[in-house]
Amino acid sequence: MRPGFFAEGPLARLSREFGLLGPLSGTTEPWLTAELDQHAAAVRDSLSADGGRITHRSLTRYLHGFIDGCRERGWHSASDGYDWETLRVLAVCRLAKEHGFVR
Repeated sequence: MRPGFFAEGPLARLSREFGLLGPLSGTTEPWLTAELDQHAAAVRDSLSADGGRITHRSLTRYLHGFIDGCRERGWHSASDGYDWETLRVLAVCRLAKEHGFVR
């Protein structure tokens, strides 16, 4: 296993679960790619706002905070389609894959 790869953590589990939606592997529709790019940029901006960088820990913390906020508002991922929250989680999972934190 390569350094930095985490086989069973929140990022790996969500990447596996949300990857079933399709856009984390293979080609996607152009509109979905654009949406994911925008969400990924927002996550990167949020993490780097105070001089931070994208690490496994920073993405995991971001994900936990984001999911906690979603749950407080009553959101759950059982709905069909790509709502705003689902797109943000997918973007975090995509960033984790791009940085080698998950497969």
